[in-house]
Amino acid sequence: MRVIRSPLHENLTRQAALLMLLAVSGLALVALGILMLLPAPWMAGAYLLLAALLVSVGIAALLYYRARIGAAATLIIYVATVFPLLSSLVFGFEGNPLIYLAALGVALASLLSGPQTLRAVTRDSLLLVLVLMVAPLLIGPTGVPLGPRIATGLTLAALLLGVAGAGWVSLHQRRGMIAWRIKTDSRYRRRETALQRARADLESALRERDRLHDRLYQQRLELETARAAAEVAARAKASFIATMSHELRTPLNIIIGFSTAMIEHPEIYEVEALAPPIVADLAEIRRSGQHLLRLINEALDLAQVEAGHLELNLAPLPLVPVLDAMLQAARGLSGNRPVQLRREYGGALPLVMADEMRVRQVLLNLLSNACKFTHTGEVALGARADSVEVTIWVRDTGIGIAPADQERIFNYFERVDCHDARLYTGTGMGLAISRWLVDLHGGRMWVESELGKGSTFYFTLPRVPAPGVSNVA
Repeated sequence: MRVIRSPLHENLTRQAALLMLLAVSGLALVALGILMLLPAPWMAGAYLLLAALLVSVGIAALLYYRARIGAAATLIIYVATVFPLLSSLVFGFEGNPLIYLAALGVALASLLSGPQTLRAVTRDSLLLVLVLMVAPLLIGPTGVPLGPRIATGLTLAALLLGVAGAGWVSLHQRRGMIAWRIKTDSRYRRRETALQRARADLESALRERDRLHDRLYQQRLELETARAAAEVAARAKASFIATMSHELRTPLNIIIGFSTAMIEHPEIYEVEALAPPIVADLAEIRRSGQHLLRLINEALDLAQVEAGHLELNLAPLPLVPVLDAMLQAARGLSGNRPVQLRREYGGALPLVMADEMRVRQVLLNLLSNACKFTHTGEVALGARADSVEVTIWVRDTGIGIAPADQERIFNYFERVDCHDARLYTGTGMGLAISRWLVDLHGGRMWVESELGKGSTFYFTLPRVPAPGVSNVA
């Protein structure tokens, strides 16, 4: 007898083998009871067959107890197949319905074991049928009818082959289903693992998000605290600058006024004229005072800009008188240098909506810078109008501005880099304040320049709209 390991699931095989042991044990007890009712001539062979059955059941139980489930299942299959066939030794081959119970053993092989066990059981059972069918013909008395025995053998063989074929189909179907189930289970486990990994990643991302949210909240609180402190400091600085500017401008105006009076009206000191060295010193005092007063005014404007307190007195403004006045004022800014002032605007320009004092401040700042950085050549003041705004420019042929510096110079306290900073004094606030003033008017300021070829500063002011017309570009 070949012992072939069952490929079915171990748990399922264990349960089925236990049930079959109980069933075979029950059949053995039933057979024992039947034997007691049989006629005496059959008693010896029947008891011998029953003893072999009980020994086989005991061996199968021992194998099952020792956890050799495959061997126990194979032995049970052979018991269920072989012993019904061996009953022909006691009850005869023809007319013995017990031999057909061998088909149950073949069916059990397809249920409890694999294809190898099914082939082995089918083969062995067919060989045993052949032996039981032919042996009496060879060793028995002559005259035994051959037809019924051959018919019974062929019927039994056909039944065993039919059950084996059906079991083979069923076995392969089950194996396919088991393979599909294993494949599906493997795919499910992989998906489950991927889902668990994704869930862990998501939980980690959520924890990181919460941590970043808490950090962002703390930073926002810190920024709000810092902003509040900065606003307090800015208000304190603006208040300090405004107070100091007022306190400084009063004595500076006195210094400028007395120095001007001493230069222009020496008679108040009961002299006809002051000595030239004294006049020169007084002129330097007045110039330095005016320069210091301009710096104080710029600092005050900067404080008002940062605090947002600078307000404009907007009104319709004719530009030509303002441009003429500023061009005339620029004549004294170039000193004795060979710089020509040029007018590049016509006699008719439309009204603009602007604060005249602030427009003069912007123009004076641009003209002062143009004259300061131009040693020879010309400084031009021009303007042109379109349907929405007026563009004003100050052009010079001075040292020019590098492309990298053309936006930086509009920042506070930024100045043009040059080879000798002592020739070009300044605080670096004028252009920043000028651009801010232009922005307050609703205009814009920019520069076009090339090193060594001069610069042109442009700014725009909105025109006064005609009645019933919106001033929108």
